[in-house]
Amino acid sequence: MVKAANPRKRPHTCLRCGGTFARASHLTTHVRTMHEKRRDHACPHCAAAFGAASDLTKHVRTVHEKRKDHACPHCAAAFSQASKLTMHVRNVHEKRKDHACPHCAKAYSQASHVREHVRTVHEKRRDHACPHCAATFTASGSLSTHVRMVHEKRRDHACPHCTAAFARVSDLGRHVHSVHEKRRDHVCPHCAATFTASGSLSTHVRTVHEKCRDHACPHCAAAYGRASHLARHVRAVHVQRGHQRAPGGGRGL
Repeated sequence: MVKAANPRKRPHTCLRCGGTFARASHLTTHVRTMHEKRRDHACPHCAAAFGAASDLTKHVRTVHEKRKDHACPHCAAAFSQASKLTMHVRNVHEKRKDHACPHCAKAYSQASHVREHVRTVHEKRRDHACPHCAATFTASGSLSTHVRMVHEKRRDHACPHCTAAFARVSDLGRHVHSVHEKRRDHVCPHCAATFTASGSLSTHVRTVHEKCRDHACPHCAAAYGRASHLARHVRAVHVQRGHQRAPGGGRGL
């Protein structure tokens, strides 16, 4: 059964940016990390520091302990968190899209994808502004990732097989699967294409087979299937013509 996104399940609203959260503790963590820029939880093994204790725990398990305790019962994939395993099974093996957009016929495998879709496509919102450059984002997580990768140049996730290091665990996982294990476990149900990550498969299906163009240009009628393509368009076409604000990227749906 497809479920429509329910804003009443996220009753706690940030007064600074409008973000909504299911729990008051999540709102408190958001304010501390995103607006107050606090990094109170330092890693005992490296120079990394985090705004939330849970993020530090995940960092230690995935980066330093190399733990992947949650194995997929359907394929060879393994994950450091149970939530990521659950998401993998739903997205890749069950092909579920339980979360429907209340404004159009689109449906997604995750409620967060519906919220991002609504903000970007229907509300045209980019509420999270980078304090270091003109980039703006639809989600606080995308802003946080941008700051770590672009401005802080952090590469906290080291490859156990070579000298490569990455800003995101997902990038490290894709690197290991594609470069060292040569795995392409995610097969397109519509064509012969195969991918190393479920996200790449989802993007392929949306952009190639479903012809989705969820990322609309705020300056003209152009629309793109990937946020990175929109950002490239804005920088190449509009920034050169004098527009001040350009999308800085973000995770395509």
